[in-house]
Amino acid sequence: MKILLIAPCSFQEQRPDTMDIPQLTLSLIAALTPPEHEIQIIEEVYGEKIDFDCDCEIIGISIMTQTCIRGYQIATEFKKRGKIVVFGGIHATAMPDEAIRFGNSVVIGEAEGLWDIVLDDIKHKRLKPFYKLDQLPDLQSHVRPRRDLIKCSSGKFSIAPIETTRGCPYNCDFCTVSRFFGTKQRHKPIRDIIADIESCKEKNFFFLDDNITGDKRYAKELFREMIPQNKIWVGQASIQVANDPELVRLAYKSGCRALLIGFESMSDAGISQYRKTLKTIDENVLAIKKLQDNGIMTMASLIFGLDTDTTEVFGVAYEFLTRSKAAFFQACVMTPYPGTPVFNKLRAQGRILTDDWRRFDASKVIIRPENISPEKLLEGYDKIKWHFYSNLTILKRAYPNVKIGFFEALLYVTLNKGYQKKNNPSSFSQVYQNDPGNPVDFNVDKYVESLQS
Repeated sequence: MKILLIAPCSFQEQRPDTMDIPQLTLSLIAALTPPEHEIQIIEEVYGEKIDFDCDCEIIGISIMTQTCIRGYQIATEFKKRGKIVVFGGIHATAMPDEAIRFGNSVVIGEAEGLWDIVLDDIKHKRLKPFYKLDQLPDLQSHVRPRRDLIKCSSGKFSIAPIETTRGCPYNCDFCTVSRFFGTKQRHKPIRDIIADIESCKEKNFFFLDDNITGDKRYAKELFREMIPQNKIWVGQASIQVANDPELVRLAYKSGCRALLIGFESMSDAGISQYRKTLKTIDENVLAIKKLQDNGIMTMASLIFGLDTDTTEVFGVAYEFLTRSKAAFFQACVMTPYPGTPVFNKLRAQGRILTDDWRRFDASKVIIRPENISPEKLLEGYDKIKWHFYSNLTILKRAYPNVKIGFFEALLYVTLNKGYQKKNNPSSFSQVYQNDPGNPVDFNVDKYVESLQS
């Protein structure tokens, strides 16, 4: 059978020439597909076009919350043409009863151990509406992704996605990761990861793990094995990594040059609520300096719009960012993703302002926090991004980051100027809420319009 795998993206969000982290999901699905089938992958974020009249028999669509409406539109067009549509991904897992209305079947959770069953059931005309494993799959039987079918590039950088673990023990109430991948970290065999790295022609890698250093013993062994590969990589980690000098040194020697670290909040209430950060601003500032001194830049990720937040949170966050001289800053707005406790709470309290899933991307104000108005949240969010990426602030933060080396200096300047362009006042958004007469009832049908193809 001929199979088309699609990662949907609305036209407005496509960015074929800008910085973006390549996905791994569809290349893994392709690798899990028995060899007798023919596979094609379309990633719309890169501007790749869909031929709705292609001769593929099976259409697999992986959806996130912000891409699901586009995915439902695509599915509708293919179903008109008699194709079999199978949904998967985080949103389909959280909202399977919604997804099935637009497809023929939904894979709930991870695909290992399910995808071959789905294909066999299609072949024998016994496809079921839902497929779900009784437990999370064991990752010891490693499958090498079909990177030959995806675009391993990010703007001007050639970069390959790598995954070593799944699962996150922090279980934050706003995060979908622990609901999808579980709260216990599962590991892939290090020998297979090294073989995967050796098979890639790319010099640069992005580790997709939510916390690459979550299991320190495993991470140290992995980093030791990576040193001879002479690769450059970035990834995500907890700030706790800075408290283990050996782990930091091994990370650098293995090629680590930057880490995205989820601090979530620098307010006293936020630090108390989430265990992902250290106890005080001073400790977090010192931790970033330790990473800088060891040649590793930091992208500090903060969330605004927690129920404990007031307008003062922006000043506290800016002080932390300024003092730490973090190389980069990921500003997020609290977003109630379906399947999380935050979604259930805010929906029950009527504090979600829109049910248009396209707005659920952590960069738009779509909620009413307890202690700050949506308008003030938006104002503070826009200002802190603009101030952080102003020319003067980029210059003030430069020295501890660009002194590391030429590659790091190039990355620092390139990303900061790119984020400056992205976060300038002309691109500031708005508070997104439904118009009067359009209730927030999470009936997605009203947003799934017919495509012209």
